[in-house]
Amino acid sequence: MSFDELDALFGTDRVQEGYDALKKRYDAGENSIDVLWRLAKFCNEIGNRVEKNKRKDIIIEGKKYAIEAWNTDSNNFLAARWAALMSGKVTEYLGTKEKIEEGKHCKEYLDRAISIQPREDALLHLRGRWALSVANLSWFERKAAALLYSEPPTATVDEAIADFQAAHAINPDWIENTVYLGKALYEKGDKSAAKPYFEQALKLTATNDNEKELLAEAKTLCSKC
Repeated sequence: MSFDELDALFGTDRVQEGYDALKKRYDAGENSIDVLWRLAKFCNEIGNRVEKNKRKDIIIEGKKYAIEAWNTDSNNFLAARWAALMSGKVTEYLGTKEKIEEGKHCKEYLDRAISIQPREDALLHLRGRWALSVANLSWFERKAAALLYSEPPTATVDEAIADFQAAHAINPDWIENTVYLGKALYEKGDKSAAKPYFEQALKLTATNDNEKELLAEAKTLCSKC
């Protein structure tokens, strides 16, 4: 199967078939950047389609391929993009110390990818997520971060909102970003500004389990606005 044929499977009900074809090539020793970032992409898509308690293994696997691609050529945009995206995803399954450490790597991948492609909605969204997570660090987590960084990371909810808004301007029908924009505004205490984004998200149709969970959260928060 050619890369064009594999790419045509992404976003369809044949995602598993695409993953299997790429995994077969990888297991046979083909570890080019083009194979590796696509494997990460298919792992991410499969992860979005399964229930939350079944996502961890496939996301960790996808991150492995993405980091292999990054280690092959960190100046390759797709390698940097998928290293950033999968590193960000995997933090959901890590403990405090590991999460902070992974966040440091994620920001490195993210900065490289954004320096190559400054107006990529997925990367702007991820930078917003990173900023939101840093802004929400507890006192204990900030102390842990101080031990891991020469200069502990700093970010604000406003910075997160700015990135989510930039991503929203590029892709207004993206459920995940729209919900996170609402969540960031809600967290800031601006419920009147958050509500329209929750309402907008709730008019969209979820295409996978991850989006269904986000819409359920949006519905709950919208009722509190």
